[in-house]
Amino acid sequence: MMSSTERLSSLDALFLYLESPRTPMHMGSVAIFEGAPLKDGQGNMRMRAIRAAIEGRLDSVPKLRKRVRFPRFPGASPVWVDDAGFEIAHHVRLVDLPAPGTDAELLELSADVLAEPLDRGHPLWELWFVQGLSGGRVALIEKLHHALADGLAGVELATVLLDVERDPAPQVDAAAWHPAPQPREVTIVTRDLVHRSWQPVRAGLSVLGALRHPLLRGRPAAELVGALGTLATPRTVAPRSSINVSVGHRRSLIFVRQPLDELKSVERRFGVTINDVLLAAVAGGLRSQLMGREETVDGGTLQALVPVATDPHGDHHLGNKVSAMIVRLPVGLDDPVARLAAVARTVSSCKDHRQALAGDFIMRLLEPLPRPALIATAAVAHHQPFMNLVVTNVPGPSMPLYALGAQMLEAFPVVPLAGNLSIGVAALSYDGQLSLGLFADRDRCPDLDVLADGIRRSFSELIVAAGESGAGNPGGEANVPASTGPHPAGAAASPRRSPQRHLHSGAPVHRSAGPPAVRKKEHPSSR
Repeated sequence: MMSSTERLSSLDALFLYLESPRTPMHMGSVAIFEGAPLKDGQGNMRMRAIRAAIEGRLDSVPKLRKRVRFPRFPGASPVWVDDAGFEIAHHVRLVDLPAPGTDAELLELSADVLAEPLDRGHPLWELWFVQGLSGGRVALIEKLHHALADGLAGVELATVLLDVERDPAPQVDAAAWHPAPQPREVTIVTRDLVHRSWQPVRAGLSVLGALRHPLLRGRPAAELVGALGTLATPRTVAPRSSINVSVGHRRSLIFVRQPLDELKSVERRFGVTINDVLLAAVAGGLRSQLMGREETVDGGTLQALVPVATDPHGDHHLGNKVSAMIVRLPVGLDDPVARLAAVARTVSSCKDHRQALAGDFIMRLLEPLPRPALIATAAVAHHQPFMNLVVTNVPGPSMPLYALGAQMLEAFPVVPLAGNLSIGVAALSYDGQLSLGLFADRDRCPDLDVLADGIRRSFSELIVAAGESGAGNPGGEANVPASTGPHPAGAAASPRRSPQRHLHSGAPVHRSAGPPAVRKKEHPSSR
């Protein structure tokens, strides 16, 4: 069980230091649900029941009732403390779209909500229910700070808060929650000083722990040296691209949908992984986007940071347990099968050289760093030269999930944008569909729809190629090098209009200065 206070790991804290009004560091998602079970007989959202159901499960994820406290001494780490003023209505909200709300309006609303930083005076998560969608559907916009969890933990969080059956057994009433008293200031200061005094020892232990990583057991340390060597070459620096510019406040969002069965035919025919197919399709989409900008792409590549889970989450403790690989995307190749082959070779090489292990080693070296060093690291990261974008692929449940009897029809993940990354791509497999959320700076990347259409076209080209290959060579060998791939941690754009939105909330909204506020009228809801 989580204690009343817990220090953030250096990686968790780094996501706080990376955050600014123009670069919120929360992960997001947009899910679509059946509407009827979530509404009463008058068609109004059952917000009392929804909030009660969610609050009744928070004991399973204690960190969702904790806020961040920054220490007085600059060298010490921030800590999680119970939020004495916790109110479920602050975190679970309702907003209206004028019916019948379109998918384009949902995308605009979601982008605006996701562009606003979370309030650090409260636990770092929010759930926004959206009513008024066409067909009686209900959407759910989730915001979960990266300091709380990585993408895989975020999916596990959803499985805690949702049900695997439409009519589950009634949940046992949770005991009343009482926040733990915060330690006296002198106690906090003493703990900070002790923590700082042990940091030199922690530095040595962190390096030793990395060298004794389970992935290295029985293998020479030369493997780690070789893995680090893959990150110490001129190719580590990403090619220059127009997608790498300082981002602003506003965001845009587009969904891409792709049935998994069709992608599995590509996987089987060419001997690759779904993740390889995803990366190849993203490469094709980026090629279309750059060509639309009249940029030279022949023979070129872009560099994607691909998160890799290093440790499964099974205790709902949340946190970040990830490493990463740097994968070159062959945007200079016109042939979709050739792009897939190049991606598969690159991913296979990353795995052969254990690049994810090198990333994990570097992440472990962050742990003993004092707060000023982490803040400096975050400042440098906003101008990093190593990646052009992030592409993350999170495995979700293969069966449908439910909320108060309403089936979640689909869900689209969203990855935050760092200082000079104007585009992010996140994918989630759920109930037979691979769902992509394309998130971008609205002003620096006005052609996000070109990227989306290019990805869809690349998927289609690979599916057709797999069928033609199968027809000409039934049961034959794959003609693309096999790759195990990393274990991973829609509607086209249309003319924008600004629908009026009404927010129902039991608590005032606290916003940091930053993106223009979404136009909404706030008032309490007792439904």
